[in-house]
Amino acid sequence: MQGSKLYELSKYALLPLAATFLVGIDYFTKDTWLDTRVPYLEAFVSFLILVTLERLYRYRHAVSQKHMIWRDMTSTMVQAFMVGSVFALVMYPVLHYLPNTFLGRRVLFGLSNQLGPLWLQIPIVMVLQSLWHYWMHRFEHTNEFLWKLHGYHHSVTHLQVSNVLVSNPFEWGLRNTMGPLLIAIIGFNPVAIVIANAVIKVGGGFGGHCGADVEGGWLNSIWMTPQVHRWHHTTEFPDDPKWRYGCNFGVEFSFWDIVFGTYLLPKDENGKVLAPPAIGHPSGYPDEPNYLKILLMARAFPTMDRFVDRICDPFNKKAEGKGGFPVAAE
Repeated sequence: MQGSKLYELSKYALLPLAATFLVGIDYFTKDTWLDTRVPYLEAFVSFLILVTLERLYRYRHAVSQKHMIWRDMTSTMVQAFMVGSVFALVMYPVLHYLPNTFLGRRVLFGLSNQLGPLWLQIPIVMVLQSLWHYWMHRFEHTNEFLWKLHGYHHSVTHLQVSNVLVSNPFEWGLRNTMGPLLIAIIGFNPVAIVIANAVIKVGGGFGGHCGADVEGGWLNSIWMTPQVHRWHHTTEFPDDPKWRYGCNFGVEFSFWDIVFGTYLLPKDENGKVLAPPAIGHPSGYPDEPNYLKILLMARAFPTMDRFVDRICDPFNKKAEGKGGFPVAAE
């Protein structure tokens, strides 16, 4: 009995402990040989920790995603290793133009200490970056074109760390790469940016997408915990125009949703957080297993959908009988 209580209580401590551990890794390995030789150490450790939690604390409503593993791995590699670099390559010259032209330097503030001490810059970076994420994410739900792209991410039927990066690269880059690029142009201390991003990665996306059965408790009103983020991915919202475009748009922090009136976390009469009825696209689009369709924006451009089908099925077997002949119309 005592062991069961400890197990339930431990669910409240898992994400804060993971965040503290990852911040420590980022801080103590910054500019060391480990940082140089293993540049994605923090991301790798994040995945390892959260996958372990998903195995130890299994979510009771979990839906198997094994058949999507290759799609998930492909999308993860594209987002992690390519999208940030491509966006930086394209946008940095544009963003540097104004300070270069009018100030004669590459950033708005030439010395990072002009923006305050390190301990103050860390929360400022977190606030600015998370505010960008909130509004860009919300815009992707209200803009018809971007929603068609972002909708791929909402078609997953279970949240787990392996599908946190399943998205179209363009809309993912707008939300997750443009913000940090803009903040870097301001001239914040790189150490402040590193530490802030470590916390953000656990709270936003990685932590929110953790498939473990963890409890947020009071953190639900601050952090984008799995309990809060699952309601962002629900297939059904309350019958109220307020929820027309969804809820819980914060990527790292849920307090932005409280501030802007988009926070939703139903509870039962005992105050226990309810699970959403189902996870998936609210309009019923199935989870897309073909990453090429996600990459080429097939939902936004039907021609691309047919093009990918033709590539993957050159003999058009979907419209043919067993002998390769067209199926007669009934």
